[in-house]
Amino acid sequence: MSRLSARYDADVDLALKRLWPKARVYHDREFTRDRADFLLVVRGRGVMIETKVKSDPGLFHGSTLPPLLDRLQRDGRRLVVLLNQGDPTPARELVAAKLGAKARVIVWSGPADDAELHAAVEALIRIESRHS
Repeated sequence: MSRLSARYDADVDLALKRLWPKARVYHDREFTRDRADFLLVVRGRGVMIETKVKSDPGLFHGSTLPPLLDRLQRDGRRLVVLLNQGDPTPARELVAAKLGAKARVIVWSGPADDAELHAAVEALIRIESRHS
């Protein structure tokens, strides 16, 4: 994991704890392509959080996401993909094709983006799931 990725994950961890102080946050520090970086459990509902760090502000295609999307599609889980910068439009299309309404892809670069992160997670929590 790069220093930039480690810093971003630490910032995301703090944001999740700041936005949902009563939630449980599990950070999977083992690098795998088919597991999300975080599991956030809010009011008994789980949302997987995957972080992606781009070194440039260009398009984010999500080429590393298919193993994770396949697993979450099988498991019926909810997912938020957080991107530090860039245009997530291509990745949104990829994620929507696999997970539909159970996933969001947003740009989160710090506390200024907390409202969008909060809205994305809360919208997913309201969706019924096989794994609530």
